[in-house]
Amino acid sequence: MTPGRDRNSASERIRHASWAGIIALVLAMSTLLLPLDQLNWTMQARVAQFDASGDIAFVGSTADLGDPAYPNRRTELASLLDRLREAGVDRVYVSTQLDAPSSPAADRRLNEALRAYEGRAFIVESMVSGMDGDRALVPPASAIGAGVPTVGADRWRNMLGFSWDMPYSLEGNGYRLPSVAASLAGISRTQGEFRINYGFRRSSIPSYRFSELVQATGPLGSRRELPVELAGKDVVIGNADPKDRHAFNIPGEVDVPGAYGDIYAAETLKSGFLQNIESQVAALVVLVLLMLIAKISVARFRYAAYTALIFSLPVALYIAALQGIMMSIVGGLVLLALFGAMRIWAKWRRNYRMVDSDTGLPTFAALETNKDTAITVPAIIVARIHRFEEVRKTLPTDLHAQYILRIVTRLKAAKKDATIYLGPGHSIAWTFPEKEPALIREHLEGLRALFASPLQVGNTQVDVGITFGVDITPSPAVSRRLAAAVEAAERTTETYEPVVIAELASDEDLIWSISLQARIDAALANGEIYTIFQPKVLVQTGELVGVEALVRWRDPVKGLIPPDHFIRQCENAGRMSHLTRHVLTQACLAGTRLASQGTALPVAVNISATLVHERDIVRMVQETLAETGFDPQLLTLEITETYRISNHERAAEILGELRALGAKISMDDFGVGAASLEALLRLPFTEIKVDRLFTSAIKDDPKAAAILRSVLALGREMRIIVVAEGVEDEATLAILREMGCVVAQGFGISRPVTLEEIDHFQRLAPEIRRQNMV
Repeated sequence: MTPGRDRNSASERIRHASWAGIIALVLAMSTLLLPLDQLNWTMQARVAQFDASGDIAFVGSTADLGDPAYPNRRTELASLLDRLREAGVDRVYVSTQLDAPSSPAADRRLNEALRAYEGRAFIVESMVSGMDGDRALVPPASAIGAGVPTVGADRWRNMLGFSWDMPYSLEGNGYRLPSVAASLAGISRTQGEFRINYGFRRSSIPSYRFSELVQATGPLGSRRELPVELAGKDVVIGNADPKDRHAFNIPGEVDVPGAYGDIYAAETLKSGFLQNIESQVAALVVLVLLMLIAKISVARFRYAAYTALIFSLPVALYIAALQGIMMSIVGGLVLLALFGAMRIWAKWRRNYRMVDSDTGLPTFAALETNKDTAITVPAIIVARIHRFEEVRKTLPTDLHAQYILRIVTRLKAAKKDATIYLGPGHSIAWTFPEKEPALIREHLEGLRALFASPLQVGNTQVDVGITFGVDITPSPAVSRRLAAAVEAAERTTETYEPVVIAELASDEDLIWSISLQARIDAALANGEIYTIFQPKVLVQTGELVGVEALVRWRDPVKGLIPPDHFIRQCENAGRMSHLTRHVLTQACLAGTRLASQGTALPVAVNISATLVHERDIVRMVQETLAETGFDPQLLTLEITETYRISNHERAAEILGELRALGAKISMDDFGVGAASLEALLRLPFTEIKVDRLFTSAIKDDPKAAAILRSVLALGREMRIIVVAEGVEDEATLAILREMGCVVAQGFGISRPVTLEEIDHFQRLAPEIRRQNMV
């Protein structure tokens, strides 16, 4: 894998890990992962299996001891309390509902039994929710609770029937009570809560039936003693009916008496198992490790690290369970699952992108990942299929793939072993084992000849226009080379430039080009882009009859930027209108300045043909003339590359409005392009400028001279001024005089100069001007 591609893959892995981490953290901090967390804690509790301290015993009754309809049950409870006290039980917690009074005698008897413990017997007040949803503690009846300390119990169960968190104290009805668990463990904290560890074996918690302990005598009247192991213990007396509303679930068991929740919570506090590792912590740790693993460039090492990370989570869970640490690895597992899904999806997409589903052809993505291409292939060729979408729109859907495959078959006729790659839209690519431009052009011209005859697609014959972009840069970055070939293919034309070879460019040049939009604004603001002027003179006399404003850009780092380069870039970047307004303003200001000095000269400004489809150009010229005060009769707008005008009706309307402002309209570069004569016929031009292709060749090429004579004659017939561009020497100027050419410009007359030099030239005597025309 190339370094650049590995960096891209690493950044993709890091990006996937980041998104997976964010999602996992959000889920972990919400309640959405709670069911999975509970499964996690349940598994951990089943693994640990600690022995309880044995200091807390449970006495359970299947009958509701607090039912006021059965006062005898309260009397039996009082009797058991007396026996437990006599047996040396340390503390007793009565965890049954005693809020309703029963018979006065039974209530008084129970109160006396509780008070006999001298503060070591507690009545448990349960936290319940009222009709309005407010939660409150339920105190015992006054006849029972008078002089007896109370503790609180919150037997809240979640949707799965578990109770995982226990408060240190509870507040309700305007007072605060310690929880049963905190009281049993001797903890005096009043704020916060802790997680219950259910890793204690239930069998290690001493448990007894109320019905067996309450019986004081045996079958033959002998006294039944309480188990001696109860001495010194704390005893919790509560309901053992599985149908009790306080029954809940613990790992491995369901419908466990509610008092066990208090006992498990107390054992958690007594053992010191209070350390928790929440789900989001595991997610954060896994996220950090994933970030580090993502940077590993060697795949087998990276996959080994992934495997180790996956297995480390259950191992960590097991170790934490043995240490009594309540740990949730769900956040980490969810993060890994999300990350894995993203990686699988990305791989599937890459694989899916590698092959076009309709044609079965490999795609540009497959070419970009081809290591051999990066190392050994001298040239990448991209074929641009013209009118591609129009043909697809016309053909039935089931023939679209056949249309592509017919094109590919014909391309392979010249090189049968070539692998053809299908790109988006109308692009097809392959590699070529030569980098000599002449050989490449010869090969591609042969391919173009193969497409001279139409393709048979179904029952339809389809003409195919095809042009080619080529990249021969010595770069290992296939994606960059392919992009360069695609860009070159986009610049091709069927008629004039069917093959374009991408220019060699450094990374610095490419970065400079793609940042042009920001640079052009800065250059306009600080004066790096400026205007100079090339004189237009009468051929016979040398008299200055106008100037053409030309834009230049001198970058402080790159120096003088060729106009063709940055003007084309401005068009591509959508900045042509901005640049045109700047040049037009500078030209009109220069013309106004010359007029104020007594030298009123016509000024010509180039206007890209891409701008004459919108009325914005009319508003721009109108506003500029108003701002500068320049006489519109002295303004000539030279329309460049008229073959790019796609809507002549619209262009004629726009140019007519410009003429109505007073400006003259000139056709620049006449003679080249696809629609010069058509544009001359349909658009309101008052001047044509013969391209330098013809002017510079009239000395040596009779055909060029004949064409120029014909254009001059055409101008006279149409009463249109003809300007000869590209006059480079005195010999060419002399021939133009003989032909009767009226106006000319070029380096042989004057190079583009500053406004001050134009003013100086205009002030020279006519014979001296003629001498300077060399």
